[in-house]
Amino acid sequence: MAEERPILIENDAGAARPGILRVCLYSRKERWARALKMLGLMWLLAVVTVFIPIAHFVLVPGFLIAGPVTAVMRFQVSESVESASGECPTCGEAMTVALDPAARLPLWTYCTPANDPIRLRNS
Repeated sequence: MAEERPILIENDAGAARPGILRVCLYSRKERWARALKMLGLMWLLAVVTVFIPIAHFVLVPGFLIAGPVTAVMRFQVSESVESASGECPTCGEAMTVALDPAARLPLWTYCTPANDPIRLRNS
C-alpha cells in the first residue's frame, strides 16, 4: 500500500518549499512473503553452488547462513521510500527524485533541472 507524506524541500540557502514523499507500506503478510522469498532464494543458491568445484566449500555454507539473516532483515522492513516530488526552491521547476528504498529523512540530494543541492526533511 502506498502512502504520501508531506515534506519540506530546502536548498542550502535556507529557502524551502513543500513536497510529497511517497512511501510503500508493507502489511505483516507482505513482510512474511518478502522474507520467505529471500530465504528461498538464498537456499536455492546454496543448492546450485553445490556443483561448483572448490568454491562450494565457501559458497554453500555462506548462502545457508545468509538465508535466515537476510530473511529477518527483510521482515523487519515495514516501509520503504519510493520518491519525493515538489518544486525546487532554487529554480522553481517541478521535480521528482527517485530514492533508495532504505533512505531516511533528512536526506541531501540534488535538483535534477538545476543540479543544485537540496535537503528533504519532514515538515
